[in-house]
Amino acid sequence: MRTFWRYFKWLLLGILGLILLYIIVALIGSLWTTNPKAEACDQKTHEVFITTGGIHLDIVVPVKDLPANLIHTSFQNDTTTHVAYGWGERNFYLETPTWGDLTFENGAKALLVSSEPIMHITRYFKPRDAWKRLELCEEAMNSLFQYLDESFRKGTNQDWTEIASEGYSRHDFFYEAHGQYHAINTCNTWLNNALKAADVKTAPWSPLTYGILWHLDE
Repeated sequence: MRTFWRYFKWLLLGILGLILLYIIVALIGSLWTTNPKAEACDQKTHEVFITTGGIHLDIVVPVKDLPANLIHTSFQNDTTTHVAYGWGERNFYLETPTWGDLTFENGAKALLVSSEPIMHITRYFKPRDAWKRLELCEEAMNSLFQYLDESFRKGTNQDWTEIASEGYSRHDFFYEAHGQYHAINTCNTWLNNALKAADVKTAPWSPLTYGILWHLDE
């Protein structure tokens, strides 16, 4: 019995050590700043927004700027002014939209089990005051659009594969996505990589919403 408890103690200390290491690396990665390349175009005539529900970050794009391949028929609407794009772990996305929905089981599965991700799309009918506004040039917008388009898993006809779900409301939808979700590659690192693709100053790596928002507030 003593041997069992000794091994159990070291196992528990090892797990706690890994968690602490993850937090330290996340904080360091969040506090550092990327150095985006110089803009190839001088005029930043486009705007995008970052929105958060506390856990998930989305990037929001005005419909008028979207290319045809990023406007799926399932969420086309004459009154839609903005569309938000997010990427995340399937069960965590479907079951944990806010911190109030977080459970130990959902959180542990999302961080410890590598799983397939999904894309989350939300329609908006006017901009929100809480959104973080970013100005981008034409080249940066095109790079962002390419990043978003390549995140969707497409069928043989190059169409997105919709996932049957009630969503959070009647204005959001889920689709199959490329990639693999795990503790190093989270919903927030996906969005952080989207910002890097658009040459926006952000963190080198951050699995935390606050680590990304902190750079946008600078």
